[in-house]
This record gives sequence, structure tokens and C-alpha cells, in this order.
Amino acid sequence: MKRRGFSQMGDPSLSSSSSKIKTHLDVPRTTSSIIANNNNEKDTSSSSSSLPNPNDSSPTPNPMDDQHDDRFNYALLLALYTLQGIPMGLSASIPFLIQQKVQMIASSAAQHAAAAAAAGGSETIAAVTADVAAAHHSHSLADLTKIAYNAQAIFALCSWPFSLKLLWAPIVDACFSKRFGRRKSWLVPIQLIAGALMVGGSDYVEQELGLDSVGSSSEMNVRGVTFFFFTLYFLMATQDIAVDGWALTMLSKKNRGKGPICNSIGQNIGYFLSYVGFLALNDVDSSENLWRPMLGMKSKPGVGLVSLGGFVKFMGTFMLVITVLISLFKKEVDMSIEGGDMCTVGVCDGSSGSRSNSDMETLLPKKKQQQEEDEDDDDELDAYEIGIAETYRRLWAVVKLPAVQSLILILLTYRLPCALSDNVKFLKAVEFGLSKQTTALLSPTIVLPLGIMVPIIGTKIWKGHPLKQFMWAYKFRVTFVALIDVLMLLATRSFLGSGSIMGGEGTSKAIFWALLILSTAFQATVFSLQFNSQMTFFAHRVDPAIGGSYMTLLNTFANLGGTWPSSFIMYLIGQYTVPPTCSVGDDGAEVCTGGRDAYFPLQMVLSGLGIVWICVMSKRVQHVSELPDDAWRTHIGESEDGEEEMQEYKKGGKHA
Repeated sequence: MKRRGFSQMGDPSLSSSSSKIKTHLDVPRTTSSIIANNNNEKDTSSSSSSLPNPNDSSPTPNPMDDQHDDRFNYALLLALYTLQGIPMGLSASIPFLIQQKVQMIASSAAQHAAAAAAAGGSETIAAVTADVAAAHHSHSLADLTKIAYNAQAIFALCSWPFSLKLLWAPIVDACFSKRFGRRKSWLVPIQLIAGALMVGGSDYVEQELGLDSVGSSSEMNVRGVTFFFFTLYFLMATQDIAVDGWALTMLSKKNRGKGPICNSIGQNIGYFLSYVGFLALNDVDSSENLWRPMLGMKSKPGVGLVSLGGFVKFMGTFMLVITVLISLFKKEVDMSIEGGDMCTVGVCDGSSGSRSNSDMETLLPKKKQQQEEDEDDDDELDAYEIGIAETYRRLWAVVKLPAVQSLILILLTYRLPCALSDNVKFLKAVEFGLSKQTTALLSPTIVLPLGIMVPIIGTKIWKGHPLKQFMWAYKFRVTFVALIDVLMLLATRSFLGSGSIMGGEGTSKAIFWALLILSTAFQATVFSLQFNSQMTFFAHRVDPAIGGSYMTLLNTFANLGGTWPSSFIMYLIGQYTVPPTCSVGDDGAEVCTGGRDAYFPLQMVLSGLGIVWICVMSKRVQHVSELPDDAWRTHIGESEDGEEEMQEYKKGGKHA
């Protein structure tokens, strides 16, 4: 959770077959840029090949008309995708708040131990009291370590709906009310529910995390917070399906390819607004030393400028206002659909491609006529045309392809060796003393620019060989990047703990910041390279006849490959971390000995696992990259001969 990356750049050299992909089932911030580039190429080729008819008396359209008419639509799409990114950014900040809560509990335990020791009436009583308090403190540390990472493992489950939205995406596409609008039928109620949930549940989230008080560990109910954000993710995943489809009909055909660009920009705005904005405004030191003096507010030591509950409530109110304005002032027009309410469940005859749903035939006369008249229209069948059952049948046919099964195995396994860097590294840095504000500011200053530039450079270097780019980045990722991450954490613990790494204070500070920046930059670089190569390969291989659904299916498994290791690795960290044993010395100072931080031995194990993965799976990756286009086709809806060839292929005529 998959916060998903910022590399939304596609390969401009994509084949013409992939340019027919539609995004009505698109996964957010993944297929968007690929399809944008494809549509731009298609628009360019069609416009250059089209000549004016001298016998046509209709006025020549002004090229600027579409651009001008779509300006409001661009703004609307940006707003909708921004709303979508807000819950993602908020959920990305929760792990840091969990760490903050654990640190508050540990600090409180230490204070109680010191107070108990000081309250003894004699030296003997004080010594006994100190030993008991220290023993209790050590036990608390052991419990708190497991509680912290077990809580992180549970909360990581909240992002699963975006990885599984393919399961209900055909339903969102096929069922709607024509009177209210095909996309607004889902968009408006979903956003109203999400906004109301954020407004009404804002105090609940803060209470369940126990941020308003320092008490026992039982006061932190992470399961309740996980369920809250799981529900938000489910609602936003459904909203994403509707918005991706609406972009295709909201924009003019000439500007349709710019819809995915709005997706990328809007989601990044929403994510940074809620993630970076909240952590910066909630940080106690920044609020006291920067924001309050800047705004002329009274000093409140130990209190952030905004609370989690207040920020969630504000964002929920913003979502409600935008939704009401859309429902009142934006009219959805889709001339391809006739009739009233609709939900096509029937299937079509896959062998002949003819539709057997009679209701669908009567509802879509203009759609069929329009497809015959417009040679440039996408030839992919939509879910409301073929019915829900047929859509699922076609997706299952894709999963059974040997080539797709090999690709799925790659996607589900390669992220495990990188799980520590992806999910735990910055949490561990915060645990060692790195401020939340510094962590938050690394994203817009380093990650975002690299996410834009790296895919462009990578496309020029590995043009036409996306999986070579993928494997090069992966080898770098599981070896050198993992080493830099370990050095960065060791430097963070030394510099922020004792103030010295090596040499003087200036040298130590320079080493600390250099390793922090390098660790962030290298991780962003390899992530962008792999993400871009993955999306480019998908776009080259998908079957244009079911392109949108096909892309969503592949992205579902890609997202799952990054989601399941998150909870697993958090659980391992909690189980195998042993806190030090602490006692109070004769001079009254606390002395800690022993202990084991599970991050560093686990990183060695995972790096070794990554090397094994490269040795075992590299040949499979190369084989998948060399498979012909026919190995990725289902041939459903083509001739009977094509269906027979497909059966022979699946029986073993060709192997992936």
C-alpha cells in the first residue's frame, strides 16, 4: 500500500494495439499515464489522416473549442481525484501516530518509575522501589514493542479494497440510473457517505488511538481505526471506478487522453495535502516554533496546531461541499446510453460475439450505430454491454492463461524482499528520533521530483525492453539500496541519540543528512523504474478487446504483491524485537543492556531472499518478456477456429 508511487509516466513508443485500451475499470495512478500516452498518439494519428470533405457544408470546428469547453471538466476531475487522495494520505500518517502513542506510553512508564524511586522514605526502600519500577519498565518495553508493530500489521490491512476493487468494478459499470447519470449514480452517494463518515467519525479515530491521553496500552484500539479506514478505502475505490469511467464521457474525444493526467495530479495533491499537511501541522515542535509565531497565535507547548480529529472533520466537510455542488450543478451526459435505470446481468455468446441480453439490445441502439459510424472508437466492449456475468467470465479466462499465471507469480513474490524498505524504514527512523515533519517533507522535496524525472530517463535508456529495466532496478533495490537503508538507520540512531557518528558534530550531521537523502532518493528511483517498466509491459501485452478489465486485473495482482508483505513484515518485527533490560545505577542514571532490534537481521535475511529470487525467477521474467502477443490473448468473441486454438493452447500446445 500500497501509497502508491508518483511515476505516472508512460512509454511513448507503445504499440498501436494497446492504444485501444479503455479505463472504465482502471486502477488509480497505475494505468493512467500509459493510456494517456496511447490516446494522445491515437488522436494525433487520426487527426493527421483525416481530410476535410469538400462537399460537407458543416462549419469547420475550432480546435480551441474543445480545449475551452473542457477547462471546467479538467477542474472537476482534479477535484474528484483530490478527494480520492485525501483518505490515502491520512492513512499514511496513522502509522506515525501509532509510534507516537507508543512513545508516550513508554515515556509515562519511565516517569512513573523515576517518581516511585524518588518517593522512597529511605535508601533501602528507594532501592527496592527502583528495582521494582525498573523491572516493570522493562516488561512494559517488551509489551510495547510487540503492541506497536502488531498494531502496524493490523492497520496495514486497511488498504486492501484498492487492491481488490476488480471484484465489484463490473457491477459499478453495469448498474446505474440513467435519470441521475451513469457515474453520478455511484459517485454522489458514495462521496456523501464517505464525507459523513469522516465528519461523524473524526472524534472516534482520535479516541481509539488514545492520542488525547496517556494511559495503558489497552487504550489504543487499532482494530477500530483499521475498520474506519478500511471502509473509507472501500468507498474511495468505488468512487475511483466511477470517476475513471466518467472521465471518458465528460471530456471531448480530442481531450480524453488528458483525463488520466488529472488522475495523477489530483491524487498527488490530495495525498500531499492530507499526509504532508497533517504531519507538518500536527508536529509539536513545528507548531510551537514555526506555525504559531507565523500566524500570531498564542504559545501552547506540547500541542500541535491541528489535531487528527479536527483535520479529518475538516476534510470530510470539504468532501461533502464538493459533492453537493457536483450533484446540483454538474449534469452528466452520456449519449451512448438510452433508456432509464439499468443493470445488465446476462451474458453474451462468447464464441460468436453476439449479445443475448434482449434488454441490452433495446437500451443501446445508438451505441451500436455510433460504433459503426466512428472508425476511431475503441472496440472494447463495456461491462453494461456484455453484462456482469460475461465480464467476470472474460476475466477468469485471462487468469487461466499460462502467460498471465507466470506474470502473477512474479507480481505476488518480488515485493517481499523489499518489504522493510517499503513499510518499516521510516517508522524505525522515527523510533530512533527522526521528526515526523522531516519524514513528511522528504516526499514533496525528493520523492515527487524523482517520480517525474526517473521514468522519462528510464524509458530512453531501456526503450522497448521494460522487463530489463525492471530486473536492473530490482537487483539494485535488494542489494545496494538495502545497504544504504541500514547505514541510514544506524546513523540516525547514533546522531539523534548521542549526537555523534564519527569526527566532529559538523561531520556527523553531514553524514546523517547525506545518508537520509541518499536512502530516500535511491528508494524512490528504483520504485519509479520498476513501476514504470511494469506498466509499460502491461500496456504492450494486454488484449485490446478487454483492455480496461485486463489492465485492472494485472494491477490488482501487482497491488496485492505489495499489500500482503506489509502486514507480514510488521508482525515479524514485533515478534523478534527484544527491548533492552534497564536498571537504575548507583548514580541514579538509567543503564540499559542487551536487547535485539529485529530490523537489521531481518534485512540481511530479506536481502538474501531477494538474491535467491533473482537467481530463480530471472529466467522466468526473461521468458515472459519474450512471449508472443498471442500468448496474452483469450480470443473470446472471435471465430470458432480461434476458440479451438485457444483450447489447444491451454491444453499444453504452448507453455509460459
